[in-house]
Amino acid sequence: MAWWLQVIIAIVLVVLCGALVPLLLQLRRTAAAVEGLAQSARADLGQITADIHHLRIRADGLVDLATSSLEGAVSLGRFTSGAVHAVEALLGKGGLGWLSPLLTGARFVVNFLRRPKRRADSKEASDE
Repeated sequence: MAWWLQVIIAIVLVVLCGALVPLLLQLRRTAAAVEGLAQSARADLGQITADIHHLRIRADGLVDLATSSLEGAVSLGRFTSGAVHAVEALLGKGGLGWLSPLLTGARFVVNFLRRPKRRADSKEASDE
């Protein structure tokens, strides 16, 4: 092989090594930074997951409280509506037209009192 070709190949190899070594060093530093970020994210993700779980449990409690509070008001409203219709029918027409709305209102009250109580564990068991 000609001497000038050997010189060109040697220069190309030196330039290539001169560019490749800093590139590999930077790649090593980047990999270390990514590893540190992954470790930090793993710890943060565990905390975020725990926070979301606690928020969901609190929200479930608030929803159950609101539902139980509104059930009483809805049943009372239906009973009152039935009683008002019964009084209107009793005063307006006479006869037994007042009995049906009154029984409907009473049925809502009985259904409210006999409703099954919700278990707090039912939602937890399905999520875990």
